[in-house]
Amino acid sequence: MFLKGSKKKNRSIFHSYLYFQKVLNQAGPAATASYSLIASILLFIFSGFYIDNYFDTSPFGVIIGMVLGLVVGFYQMIKVVKYKIK
Repeated sequence: MFLKGSKKKNRSIFHSYLYFQKVLNQAGPAATASYSLIASILLFIFSGFYIDNYFDTSPFGVIIGMVLGLVVGFYQMIKVVKYKIK
């Protein structure tokens, strides 16, 4: 009797694990898109900050870096979403 309950519990854990894998596979592209958006914005902002300090052009490098980061980030996000739809 103890073994039957144990097998049932193991089967339940296995199904939970499979469901968790399915959820992670579905959430993967969304996580990738959001991380690439955040990373590109931060990378370009810090690059703009460095350019501002080097050339002494206070807000313009950061603003241009932010705009470029948004453009590149949204481009990467669109690529990931289009790939997921196919």
